[in-house]
Amino acid sequence: MNRFLVAVVLMVSASSAVFGQNSVFGKNKVQYKDFEWQYIQSTHFDIYFSQGGYELAEFTADAAEESYTSIKKLLRYDINNRIALVVYNSHNEFQQTNVINEYLEEGIGGVTELFKNRIVVPFEGNYRMFRHVIHHELVHAVLNDMFYGGSIQSLISSRSPFQLPLWMNEGLAEYAALGWDTNSDMFIRDATIQNYLPPIDFLGGYFAYRGGQSVWYYIANKYGEQKIGEILNRMRGVRSVEQGFKSTIGLTVKELSERWQKEQKVLFWPDIAKREEPADFSRRLTDHTKDGNFYNTSPAISPQGDKIVFLSDRNDYFDIYLMSAIDGQILDKVVSGQRTKDFEELHLLTPGITWSSDGKKIALAVKAGERDAIMIVDVNSGDTEKIDFDLDGIFSVDWSSDGKKLAFVGVKAPQSDIYLYDIESKVLTVLTNDLFSDADPVFSPDGKTVYFSSDRRDFLSAGKIPVGFKMQQMDFKQLDLYSVDVETRIMRRITDFPNSDERSPVVSSDEKKLLYISDRNGINNVYEIEIETRLDRPITNSLSGIYQLSLSHDGSKLVFASLHQAGFDIFLMRAPFERKLSVAQLEPTEYFKRKFELPRAEKPREVFVTSPSSDTVAVANNIVVLADTIGEGPKYQAPGRVDLRTYVFSPEAMRDTLAASKTAPRFDIINNRDAEGNYVARKYKLNFTPDLVYGTAAYNTFYGVEGSTLMAFSDMLGDHQIIFQTNLLLDLKNSDYGLSYLYLPGRIDYGFQGFHSA
Repeated sequence: MNRFLVAVVLMVSASSAVFGQNSVFGKNKVQYKDFEWQYIQSTHFDIYFSQGGYELAEFTADAAEESYTSIKKLLRYDINNRIALVVYNSHNEFQQTNVINEYLEEGIGGVTELFKNRIVVPFEGNYRMFRHVIHHELVHAVLNDMFYGGSIQSLISSRSPFQLPLWMNEGLAEYAALGWDTNSDMFIRDATIQNYLPPIDFLGGYFAYRGGQSVWYYIANKYGEQKIGEILNRMRGVRSVEQGFKSTIGLTVKELSERWQKEQKVLFWPDIAKREEPADFSRRLTDHTKDGNFYNTSPAISPQGDKIVFLSDRNDYFDIYLMSAIDGQILDKVVSGQRTKDFEELHLLTPGITWSSDGKKIALAVKAGERDAIMIVDVNSGDTEKIDFDLDGIFSVDWSSDGKKLAFVGVKAPQSDIYLYDIESKVLTVLTNDLFSDADPVFSPDGKTVYFSSDRRDFLSAGKIPVGFKMQQMDFKQLDLYSVDVETRIMRRITDFPNSDERSPVVSSDEKKLLYISDRNGINNVYEIEIETRLDRPITNSLSGIYQLSLSHDGSKLVFASLHQAGFDIFLMRAPFERKLSVAQLEPTEYFKRKFELPRAEKPREVFVTSPSSDTVAVANNIVVLADTIGEGPKYQAPGRVDLRTYVFSPEAMRDTLAASKTAPRFDIINNRDAEGNYVARKYKLNFTPDLVYGTAAYNTFYGVEGSTLMAFSDMLGDHQIIFQTNLLLDLKNSDYGLSYLYLPGRIDYGFQGFHSA
């Protein structure tokens, strides 16, 4: 009997596999916002954005074009298809995307998918990070176009499918976006010195990024950056990683791995004699190697200096723990993260946990459902109070010593600013209101000044910012420390150290000095600066990077996190303002010496000395034989100089053998800018394109002809999906087939499905 069933399914997003949302239990993907999409077009890219995102889309278009110029030169490849970038105003909105089915946890800064070769990125308040993610993900998209034809359809259709190893893909994306940087340098230093740097073939997980980046950096320095494009084009031709390396640099992957690992030892092992481990100048309070975890970060010491709260993943989830500052004993778990709506995520990268002045409560920024919020938690009773605002993101909270105000970083696309919240009057005010990226706010002890880190250079007031200024025009590669008066809004620049980042300031009890973190020698170290005189000195010479400072009210105890033996731990330093070093400046790392062309200690090399040729030969003490050269002409014709300007070379002789055989495709776009040169925003229109069309056919001696078909179509944003499946056998009566349509843009998702089952 024929059975034909039409099912109309109504359910919450991600609650059923019919929606293709690969969700983890308790991490459903919920669309809180009704997005109204528009798009702009640059020469090679289509940029999709929603309400309030036009400036971000403009920045993305310009950054993508600039990045593509660099990538094209590095890879020696021109893309064949336009690439779409979908930009979200915040990470919370990014998590609602339907372009990617999986739930995008905190820490995922962007994604490139292969069905339509789309890039999805969120803005999280920092333009330098945003620019980096755009460049990183664009490398993936170009590699997808280069090796896979820009879609899964092309990959499946290929007769010789080839997949780049993860370390090559992610490492190359990091190298193309950053070259080499201090964060990667600090990570690889720890891995090398602590002997856990794996061979190239085993670079997985986070090592695929930092380790892979290090391998490409080594190749660029050893063989020249042009070799990178040559290696990839050779791999593309021979469809083999091993042959790609062997035929270009003459090494197998194993041989390359051995040389690369040896080079890391040469670079980093001498640092052991020059620098101190964090445990040499402070006390280690946690031990991730014993607890079997990776993160012990974001420490905040109580004003009295007797307790510390910190973020840890020792229980598989990210939780907030209370610890004794005396012996490091765990006293309690204050917050259980990632289990409830109010503590969905704890902002592990920029949490900024802070104490009330009486040491009874803490405040921290969290993801709480639709948007971020500030949660105030009583450390004894566990009672919570939620404070939320109409902001796209909240980070790095600090509590004033009088207990009346909270300072924090708030993101409202297209900018991040320092905000003040009056707890008693419940009034929210913005201290900085501009496009620049601000971070790490901290009150002075009297509550009259807020210190913070920013990329604003000398733009200290709105009057100094040019009319029509855009962040695309800004060199935001340097972070410095600033202060702003809470009442007058007058801003001062405190540091100006070129080619370095200064961040995480804390203030002495007499308000005359700051402690802060700087990477000016290539490693994150703690420095002290006198606010009025600007006298500056290092107080640590650490072997590994230092992060996230927190100071007790009397300034006698400083806690921080540091990477050590493949994980982060909490350290405590006593009397930090009294610590003195014998040097006024720290010795730069080998990376900084190479980058800024500073003197380096070179390894002695063999020198070959050659004597001039002579026709005189001594055969005994007083006997010398002279050659008779009279009347002889030159044996060899002296080389003449050939003027190549008189020659005409054929196009074949002038052809770049590594360049693509076909000319670069043209992407002609008309009317994409207005008369003033601004991008023209157009309303998004629904248009279905294929994600996958796949079929098989066979002949069975019993059943006859049989086959199967899968066709999937969706729009650019993944909000509308059509799936058609067949399993044909004999005739329609004995075959299975079905058609599904999924409507996903709202908080409630609708699915319609019709099928026939034999």
